[in-house]
Amino acid sequence: MADNSVSWFLFAAIGIYFICRFFKQVINENECIKVEREKVCQEIFLENSIDKSNIMAYNKYINKGGRYQ
Repeated sequence: MADNSVSWFLFAAIGIYFICRFFKQVINENECIKVEREKVCQEIFLENSIDKSNIMAYNKYINKGGRYQ
């Protein structure tokens, strides 16, 4: 059955398709996990106004190169 080049090409094309589909599924699952983690982090950091002000102060500190002025 796989003694000519056309059948080898078809087998390779089908194999590459399923490999790409598998990797796409893995990437999508990783993106979902990443979004879920970011959502949890946002919920933790934005619980109250004190946390919000601390985050804003930290962002200003980082944006100025790590030194207060």
